[in-house]
Amino acid sequence: MSHVSMHIEPRVSVVITSYNLGWCIEETLKSVFDQTYRNLEVIVVDDASTDDTAERVAPFASRIKYIRRETNQGVLNNAEAGPARNSGIRAASGDYVAILDGDDLWAPEKIALQVEAARRFPEAGLIVTDGVSFAHEDGQILRSTLLLDTNDRFFSTLPEDAIVATSLYDRVLRQCVFDTPSQVMIASRVFDTVGLFSECRCDDYDFYVRATAEFDVAIVKKPLVRYRQHRGNLSGAAANQFFRFVQPNLDIWKRHLRVCRPEARSLVRAQIDRALAFAARQAANEGHRGNRAWARQWLLELALRNPGPGTYARVGYQMLRLDSPRWALSAMRRIRLSASPQ
Repeated sequence: MSHVSMHIEPRVSVVITSYNLGWCIEETLKSVFDQTYRNLEVIVVDDASTDDTAERVAPFASRIKYIRRETNQGVLNNAEAGPARNSGIRAASGDYVAILDGDDLWAPEKIALQVEAARRFPEAGLIVTDGVSFAHEDGQILRSTLLLDTNDRFFSTLPEDAIVATSLYDRVLRQCVFDTPSQVMIASRVFDTVGLFSECRCDDYDFYVRATAEFDVAIVKKPLVRYRQHRGNLSGAAANQFFRFVQPNLDIWKRHLRVCRPEARSLVRAQIDRALAFAARQAANEGHRGNRAWARQWLLELALRNPGPGTYARVGYQMLRLDSPRWALSAMRRIRLSASPQ
């Protein structure tokens, strides 16, 4: 990879990862070749697909760099696309790397507007756009934004078409505010500072935490990405998605706590504490909906994987909640309310 140079048009390396996406990879590639920005390097990483991906991309051979991985580490290790993305990033020569999942689509002006934002805010390490999610089966729009901030509505109050730069570190610590990596373009110098994607679950979120700790983010508030939802990438009910990501996120925050700047440690510790308390409470709530055996097991695993007095206290309290009859829960709530300051 190169660093941002004095090119009139900096080179952008597009890293597309695909696992068994032969059925849609041609449409994804077309959305890249339809970009109004022309100084592109297109790298397709076929992550050991067992379908016809290789045959589908063969007609584009003169326009792409094709990398075939023989083993899909994500599938083997219950991880995500980090290893495949890293293969593409290592092969990239651009000043910027734009990530694109093999089933997502870009609007024609997506890269051009991101390059404009990068020129306007050269200190930014990530350049991120908005977009929509849509149902593959019928094209229905499922969500009208891919910028998420349930805590302070920062993104929703940005004017449409705004291009701004800011620190998103605090917000990213609270939640993954980018819905798909296909929204993100990364200055190549960022990888030298924070490293590549991790090769574990939630690899994209882990990277955003590390990157936003060091770099501002430029935001293009315009729907330039179409995030395809289909059976292969839907994670089931919202409750199932929540519990599936609790421990990977806790692991990310704990790793970050060991390497973050001293002034950020209290912020990271507070996030870990909040997440543990919320997760334990949600598990007990799920138990009261009829899944008591599952909730007990999940709470026990939470305590075992995150040992410490705070975790034991929270899990113990939620276990007590879980096994208390309804009249006792009602009494506990009344006692807590009467003890609260007015």
